[in-house]
Amino acid sequence: MIFKKNKNLKRLLALIILASCSTTSKNLNLNSIELLKEDNPKDFLEIYEYQSYFNNDLGTIQAAIDGEMLDKRELNDAKILKKNYQKILTKKNYSLSLQPNHKYSKELIELIYRLNLPVNIKWDEKKQIFLPENLLSQKIDGFCSSIYDDAITSINQEINKNPDSILIIYSEEYKSFAENIEPENNDLVRIKYTAMNFQEFSSEILGVKFSEKRFNKISNLNPNQNLNFTPRPRSDFKQIIIMLNPQEYKSMIPALRYHGGDNFKYLNFISSLEEINTPLQLLDYEDSLTPISVYLASKIKNDESLSLEKFLERGALHEWLLLQILKQAGIQSAKINGVTGNILYKSNTCAQRKIPLQKINTDLIAS
Repeated sequence: MIFKKNKNLKRLLALIILASCSTTSKNLNLNSIELLKEDNPKDFLEIYEYQSYFNNDLGTIQAAIDGEMLDKRELNDAKILKKNYQKILTKKNYSLSLQPNHKYSKELIELIYRLNLPVNIKWDEKKQIFLPENLLSQKIDGFCSSIYDDAITSINQEINKNPDSILIIYSEEYKSFAENIEPENNDLVRIKYTAMNFQEFSSEILGVKFSEKRFNKISNLNPNQNLNFTPRPRSDFKQIIIMLNPQEYKSMIPALRYHGGDNFKYLNFISSLEEINTPLQLLDYEDSLTPISVYLASKIKNDESLSLEKFLERGALHEWLLLQILKQAGIQSAKINGVTGNILYKSNTCAQRKIPLQKINTDLIAS
């Protein structure tokens, strides 16, 4: 009796059993409606995340429709959302073929369980799953482009909001992505980072070191004269895009800000998130712009131990799985508040993703 009443223990054991199934050749008929209970009903906006499906979600959507608080566009979106959930919930069975020893099989099983839908998993050694080795830098089947490419698109849109000139600092690994930065009417300089000392490198490229040398020459002309001197960074560019390995960001951004202060707008590539193990570490990037989805921003506020790289990878897996569900349910179109970005799904074409750039500050992190 104690076992039956302990809902968390029951859920944990169910996940362990499901994960162990990936090491067998037996098919798994997973009707997770029998396993999962909705502890806390979702609010209306959470339903746009398409994370799980319960019958009372329909009531929440209908209440929003009847509440007369939505404008014309929002009302139309809510009606489409309700129609989509009705289709998803009324389909009697979903089918998914997985390879037993695939890299992501266990993660996919857990994500399937959390959908709360009747999913029949078929183990097939010969079935090829179109999931890349790197879920962030490589395109996932069903999407128009990779998460990295979508981050580049967001950065291009941001820098083209004004004609200010641009400096790109990149490491060799991100050279091809740096070449995809395409300003419309802005001057652009690309500098490859090859140094070992972040302070010296930042001082050099921002012109502070040159300013100091010039001051020393002037001082030497009249050594008895006391001159006030404040090093000035160069002024021929106003925007700095940083595309480095994850471990290099924590030293580069503080070094740039030390020498450049608030004279520049700093934009980070999405690789800056990949070694963030707690949201507080984001404050190393304070006042810079970074590609962060609305969904991820909401989770950052509520979780002090969130590994952003793992969270994004898991989100990418869920979104691939979601496309399979939408196709099998016969969904024509959907607007999704996804983990990796805002996703626009339309049947018979690839899904588009938009990742907003958000300023890193204490407001983003504090709940």
